[in-house]
Amino acid sequence: MPMTTKTLAALALLGTAALAQAAVPQKPLTGTWTTDFGNVRMVEGKQGEVSGTYDTDDGRITGSLANGVISGFWVESASDYTCDTAKMGSRHWGRIRFELNSAGSGWTGIWSYCDYEYVEGNVWNGKRAD
Repeated sequence: MPMTTKTLAALALLGTAALAQAAVPQKPLTGTWTTDFGNVRMVEGKQGEVSGTYDTDDGRITGSLANGVISGFWVESASDYTCDTAKMGSRHWGRIRFELNSAGSGWTGIWSYCDYEYVEGNVWNGKRAD
């Protein structure tokens, strides 16, 4: 087999492997998730930004997705703790950190009040509902 034919064959194999890998889409976060705090409706933007809503006290989530981790904030109209500062127009907010599983079908999460450190036991786990 001439060198050019070997080179073309190798490139064809590489191209086929790349297409096969690209054909496996990652599940986007967009959809409904069943969580420890009821259903969360999430939307994932093109640049990794994440937003969502949930029923507890008109709850909202905002953050970003990087390397399988959602980092951001929850915001509600009321909560058990009032922060000194406002976020997204409310003084009832805190941090979140959700780590997605490898299948993209669920997360294990933690949360805090305001900008305080995470407290053991403040879990917020979720799994895909749709």
